[in-house]
Amino acid sequence: MKKTTIVILGVTAAAVLLILFGMMAYIIFLLTNNNPIQQNFNNGSGWMMNSGMMNSEIMSSGMMHESIESEHDYLVHMIAHHEEAVSSANILKANTQRDEMKKFADDIIKTQSAEIEQMKIWLDTWYPNEDHSVDYQPMMRDLSGLQGDALDQAFLQDMIFHHMDAVMMSQQLIVSGFAKHSEIIPFAETIRNNQRNEIFMMRSWLSEWF
Repeated sequence: MKKTTIVILGVTAAAVLLILFGMMAYIIFLLTNNNPIQQNFNNGSGWMMNSGMMNSEIMSSGMMHESIESEHDYLVHMIAHHEEAVSSANILKANTQRDEMKKFADDIIKTQSAEIEQMKIWLDTWYPNEDHSVDYQPMMRDLSGLQGDALDQAFLQDMIFHHMDAVMMSQQLIVSGFAKHSEIIPFAETIRNNQRNEIFMMRSWLSEWF
């Protein structure tokens, strides 16, 4: 292998690692900064264990997906990701007893369904000749047999990590240079910011209710 090829491969690998480390640092910052909402539940490392965040079902299913590799990759993964969230939100809406959770389910269904439609339009317009199938691994447990508090707690636990995955994918797209169309950057920023704020809200509810 030529020396120049080795150098190029080394630089590429280093760039990918920098992006991944940057994404993880961003997530850690989001979940540990001095956000006013977060102050209500910033009660130390025991929070994750007490709230069930380390549930074996979540851990075994793989809390985070692999990193994206292109703008097209972001779109197909985010569509599948959103579809899982909408499906889970529909189960929540039909079975929760809390008004807050019903409204949250409605917000997810409305917002993410609209985003799915927009991403599908972009895929059809920008990548009409590419395969849009994706090997998506579900991140959330089966909620269909749960009711009341058990449903609310499981939904919040799983959706926090589900949202973190969307934040990471969106941040990677923003900083990686993968975006080929200017419209997708503010779109990804909106997903990142909205779901970051919802992570804070869900953590607050878990601390308050459970």
